[in-house]
Amino acid sequence: MHSSFYLFFWGLLLQYNIVFRGFDILPDFIGFIFIYKGLTTLTVDSKYFTVARRIILPLTGLSLVNFYNFQYQPDFLLTITTALDIFKIIVFSLTMYLVYNLFRGAIEVAEDLGDDYLETTIRQRLYVYLGIAGIFLTISVVSLFPFTNVSATMQTLFVFTYLVYLFALLIIASGMYKMYKELRPRPANQVVKKTAVKRKR
Repeated sequence: MHSSFYLFFWGLLLQYNIVFRGFDILPDFIGFIFIYKGLTTLTVDSKYFTVARRIILPLTGLSLVNFYNFQYQPDFLLTITTALDIFKIIVFSLTMYLVYNLFRGAIEVAEDLGDDYLETTIRQRLYVYLGIAGIFLTISVVSLFPFTNVSATMQTLFVFTYLVYLFALLIIASGMYKMYKELRPRPANQVVKKTAVKRKR
């Protein structure tokens, strides 16, 4: 089961957008494939992981819209820019929903382990991500309204929020890595040392 969380870790890291000549060199859909593979190898029976399994494949297909940035094709962009932006917002919203279900499932795993610290850590990271992602989503939606004046201040706020969102992505990815470290089998000598420490306490 620990390997699933390692795949979740890499899948979330690949949600970073690094664009070179219009192409995202860390494609979102590859990250979602990692997450899909992790979900298929999970042995945990959780309603949250079940929901994640249902949406991961459609989301993988929809995320192809983020593979190429059409700002490099201005003539094409002018014709369907609003439609593309709306589509990207839908993908972003579904990604938030996926992350929510992955982390709620991870929280249940931590509860089953009886690790209160791990459970609290994962829960806090989820709340931080949802808060920051929610703000970024709101700004993205508002910017599409016809009456919205996309001023320099608005653009600065958008960029700043996006940078904070990237930091939030790193936080949740590291949370999944923490789950992986806690669940992976330990060498016998480490288990003995950990047991000895608990006895001393």
